[in-house]
Amino acid sequence: MRQITAVVLLCLSVALTGAAPTAKPTPKPAPTATPAPAGAPQVQALPIVVVFPFSTSSDIQAGNGAKAANLFVQVMNNAGGLDAIDAPPSVQPSSYLNYARSVNADYYVTGYMTPLGMGVSLVEQVVSTSSGTMLFGQTAQVESFQDASSQAIMIHDGITAQIASMKAAYTQSQATATATPMPSNQANLGKGLSDIAGLFKHKGSKAQTTQTAAVAKPNKGVLVAHVNGSLPATNLTSATSQLYYALNTFYNAHMTNATGLNLSSQADGICGTNRDNTIATGTLSAQSSRHGLGTRTQWTFNLAVYTCWGAKLAEQTATADSLKDAVTSAVTAYAQAHPQNS
Repeated sequence: MRQITAVVLLCLSVALTGAAPTAKPTPKPAPTATPAPAGAPQVQALPIVVVFPFSTSSDIQAGNGAKAANLFVQVMNNAGGLDAIDAPPSVQPSSYLNYARSVNADYYVTGYMTPLGMGVSLVEQVVSTSSGTMLFGQTAQVESFQDASSQAIMIHDGITAQIASMKAAYTQSQATATATPMPSNQANLGKGLSDIAGLFKHKGSKAQTTQTAAVAKPNKGVLVAHVNGSLPATNLTSATSQLYYALNTFYNAHMTNATGLNLSSQADGICGTNRDNTIATGTLSAQSSRHGLGTRTQWTFNLAVYTCWGAKLAEQTATADSLKDAVTSAVTAYAQAHPQNS
């Protein structure tokens, strides 16, 4: 699998080497515009989107996460309607929001890559700098340069749809000029993205889109470590993605490169200086049995949540007919018992 993954990543690297322009410098604050003569068209600044180097598992060559992020920047800029810029690799995840705001970005994009099948599994999320919350996310299997470009277009379309939705809502509010409160931006976003949700699929890839509801999340976030078990790597990767999405429904979730093994001893290093978090991982197992003329598989997911000093905070186990339902059920049970993630 590593050889195949290496070929995919090499394709990305070659494409980027041949086409990638020099990374854009940090944008400077736009000067105050001089009033245009009467009747002259008004030029509006494009929304800025900063793309951080994608995190990668240890199975992926160092530097490929930055190359993939640079590909996203190129494709998004070519599509027009926004100004995508690279972020330096020195910025730590805990400082993503502050950095994005410092360069006047409206949104920022993060991602996580891990080997899957004949390519890589790519988890992506888009965050609004105005609210600091994730607007939407997706996970996809990427097996070619075209697949990766398609994912960048989907991110681009999601952001531009959100912008169009907000402009439409503002225009309507100005036209009606009533005292009726407008729905929140998050609600408008969900409506705007619903029309393009079907685009978050691509030939040869399996993608899913997650839209966050406008709900209050606790200040304490959760760092997601890899799911473990004796099942094939594709199942464990899928479970890790499902764990991230399920947790992000209730908390501010962030992917990590942690293996999920021996978290008691790893916890301090995983949290680093960002101590206001818990760490979540899990163990996946499956049991198949004959069911009529076919086979029925039962999936069991054991969720484990740790504090930053290595103490186990909680454990939840759920069994279901699908991997997704098993992970979701365990996370939901944890969230009900620990709504503040503590």
